[in-house]
Amino acid sequence: MKQRKQRRDKIARLISWGHWFTFFNILLVLAIGTLYIEATEAPGSALGVLYLIMSWLGHFAFLPFIVFIILIFPFCLLIPYTRILRGIATLVASFGLIALVADALFYRQYGYHLNTYSLSQLATDAETVFAGASFLILIGMLLIFVVLLIFELGLANIAWKRLDQLQQKHWGNAFSAVFVLCFLTSHSIHIWADAVFYTPITKQDDMFPLSYPTTAKTLMSKHGLLVEQRLEATENLIRQGTAIKLAYPSRPLQCARVPDAPNTLVIALNQLDAATLKTLLQEFPELKAYESSVLGHRDSTSGLFELIYALPDLYQAPIQHANKQPVYFSTLRDYRVEVTLQNQLQSSSLPAALDAFSAFNLPEPSAYIGIAAADTMTPEMKRVLRRQLDQHTEVVILGIQPQQPEQKEAQSISAMQVPLLYTEGLSLKSQPLVLLTDIMPTVLARYINCVDEADAYSIGIDLTEEQRRLPVMTSFGHDLVVYDEEMTSIIKADATIRTFDNVEHKLLPGVSPATPVLVDGIRKLKRFSQEQQPNPIEQ
Repeated sequence: MKQRKQRRDKIARLISWGHWFTFFNILLVLAIGTLYIEATEAPGSALGVLYLIMSWLGHFAFLPFIVFIILIFPFCLLIPYTRILRGIATLVASFGLIALVADALFYRQYGYHLNTYSLSQLATDAETVFAGASFLILIGMLLIFVVLLIFELGLANIAWKRLDQLQQKHWGNAFSAVFVLCFLTSHSIHIWADAVFYTPITKQDDMFPLSYPTTAKTLMSKHGLLVEQRLEATENLIRQGTAIKLAYPSRPLQCARVPDAPNTLVIALNQLDAATLKTLLQEFPELKAYESSVLGHRDSTSGLFELIYALPDLYQAPIQHANKQPVYFSTLRDYRVEVTLQNQLQSSSLPAALDAFSAFNLPEPSAYIGIAAADTMTPEMKRVLRRQLDQHTEVVILGIQPQQPEQKEAQSISAMQVPLLYTEGLSLKSQPLVLLTDIMPTVLARYINCVDEADAYSIGIDLTEEQRRLPVMTSFGHDLVVYDEEMTSIIKADATIRTFDNVEHKLLPGVSPATPVLVDGIRKLKRFSQEQQPNPIEQ
């Protein structure tokens, strides 16, 4: 009994020491956390600043605490030996702090957090400064780690030797209460901010590492709270749905090169009618017809823009005004992938940034992507196609403008469909719906592997890997359109909504997409608009 009591007392003492050791590390982590705040644009409102302070206190207190619970507390029970435990705690704390320091320094430079791709980007950028710079960075981080290890070892020993004095202090409980209160309050405030789209708060979502603020969606679906505020905010968001303040790309592309990339030819025909489709399938047996529904565009200029930029047409004017080329061009050029572009469409034009563009003209490229647009399939294009197929080039041929006659609902799925042909090497998955914005992400996935997949440069998806889930929202001019499994909704700029079923196109009075569907759809659609950016840092 005596030995058991001694063991319990020893464990209790070790746990108490662990609490104080964690508390002092919380103070240190909070100091490091100020590096993120200093590097980020001010929230822009008093409530945003209040949330920032509470989030900083709550989040950076939570990180060391959860590390203690997961990695140190079990050792207090399993290995109740002070020297071993202090050694383990010192190593754990040192590794955690060096990771946080490295992330904070990287965030200050690039505006986003460390991952495997960003590490490789950091090494590449360092080597462009001078040869061996990445090695010096590694040595520097090792030295910082050694300093932190010595500091943590001293802190662990001091906390153990003065544990009796620390246990007599009462301010530790007060600080703990403040940290817990800030953690809970910040998440509660974020639920409200997410419900009403309060940007000064929601734009802070990606500021801190390992931060996952609570949103309003689950709370609303379970308890019906904040519904009126969210409905009002939804209507305001719809009215501003086609307003874009361009932030393209949403963040710097973090992409790795895909080895042994093929050559690809994309042919976009304004008029890919049934006769031409039949002829192509007969003359080129390597091609097969894609069975899923592919939606074109009534305006060939907008359709060609969507194809090349992989963005909906609501970005057409902002891209034109900003004179921006597709952001993936620079990544492909860095990886020596040649891109050629030919626009022979008589009734359409490209954004000004592409007016004079025909190719990178790279010497000895590793692969190429050819994009050609024309009104019809000419004999010359057929000869080029035959030659490319013989060289095992991957080919995609699609229509831009739908050939179906005008229907009662011009934006219905059946009225907007265009044909798509492709070579089997692409292995396109069956999809409930395909947009023009999906073509380039599908092609580019065979050349670059990005940490955010296509999200950093496109609204589309990779048709060879991803499965689209309905509903999906896109734009046609000033209209926003929500396609669902059984119905389609047209949203006008004045926030009026017209819904009809997908089979007979009968109007469904009083029916509209659920509020979360509208909110999420507009947010995804406006991914490259400044008000949707969580962390606007100038690069």
